[in-house]
Amino acid sequence: MNFLWNIFAQTAFIWVPIILGIISWRLYMEYQRQRYVSNKISYVMLEINIPKDVHKSPEAMEIIIDVLHHMGGGGMSWRHRVWMGAQLHPASLEIISVEGSVYFFMRVSTQIAQLVKSTIYSQYPNVEINEVDDYTKYVPNYNFHQHSWDVYGADFKLSGPNFLPIKTYIDYGLDKAVGSLEEEQKIDPLTPLLEYLGTLRAGEQIWLQFIVRADGFSNWRDQAKEYIKEKIGKASMISDDETFQTVRLSHGEQEQIKAIERSLSKLAFETVIRGVYIAKKDDFKKTSVGFFKNPIFKPFNSQYLNSIRKKSDSDPIDWVWQDITGLKGPRLKRDFFNAYVARSSFYGSPFDFSRPSTLPSAFFQLLFPKKEEHMVLTSEELATLFHIPGRVSETTSVARIDATKSEPPVNLPL
Repeated sequence: MNFLWNIFAQTAFIWVPIILGIISWRLYMEYQRQRYVSNKISYVMLEINIPKDVHKSPEAMEIIIDVLHHMGGGGMSWRHRVWMGAQLHPASLEIISVEGSVYFFMRVSTQIAQLVKSTIYSQYPNVEINEVDDYTKYVPNYNFHQHSWDVYGADFKLSGPNFLPIKTYIDYGLDKAVGSLEEEQKIDPLTPLLEYLGTLRAGEQIWLQFIVRADGFSNWRDQAKEYIKEKIGKASMISDDETFQTVRLSHGEQEQIKAIERSLSKLAFETVIRGVYIAKKDDFKKTSVGFFKNPIFKPFNSQYLNSIRKKSDSDPIDWVWQDITGLKGPRLKRDFFNAYVARSSFYGSPFDFSRPSTLPSAFFQLLFPKKEEHMVLTSEELATLFHIPGRVSETTSVARIDATKSEPPVNLPL
């Protein structure tokens, strides 16, 4: 033992500078990154007021979401990322219910806010877009009002690999149903969510956010191509006019491959999905908590495709010994509330002392950083999860504009 200690001490002049150098470099990188996020990226909250009649498929929202695929600040340049801490600019698509009234918001970087507005108007000329304050400010800060308010929060993830898409509006036929079906004949997978949000009562609120940033570094496209190659290599495709077939892919597998190939043609986003149910203590309902735990994303899930399920929540305690002190539960609720309000997603720091990390663990993260893998969704998938609903959603909780915008007559007297 003494022999090992002597070697350890005698070689300190080698490994100590190396470790200190790594820590110094990581600290510099973390400082630059946090300074860029704090000083270079600012946001504006856009409220989308929905018109009475919408006769467009979610493909229109897909075009709008594509605009959010913004690299921003040289975030895709190695030099800017390393020396200046530049980061990709995130955005947030949000659907909330305040006591049964449903609202749609987009939180975007000020650098592209006007471009987002103009794109929305180009696809939905009759909408109204207003820059508003953050709606979370109108609820008492849970950190200081835990005696009168209660919170449940949950994060979500994909159950399968990133290259496998969820069930989208194209799978529901909404891309072909425009103008060919009456509104009541269409099937919009977003409708069950909106209907449920409309059932909230006084004192209750549900917030749902999809935080996205351009996916420029993940390898899901390579994985998708390898998966398709492997599948097709094992079987031959079924053709509709084939009378005799040998070993082949099932129809479900064919649909799976078609969906993957369709995803490869789309822009993709790293995505964080988070939901919060907040209510006054007397109005807090366990049925709303159950909604987050199970059926919230069921319409978008498929046996042959991917599905969205709960990743973590603020209520993981099933037995008394899991939280003997009684402090873990309240802390988790505060963490979810604070993460939602801050739109915490991609730029968390190991030295963020609002989280229960200690100084030694923060330095350990600097020495051995763990890259968190985020789910990747294409603009088609995001447009399915967040789009302006047509009259197929008859819920009265979604406020709609009665007036229709039109050009003035050309023969008005001057």
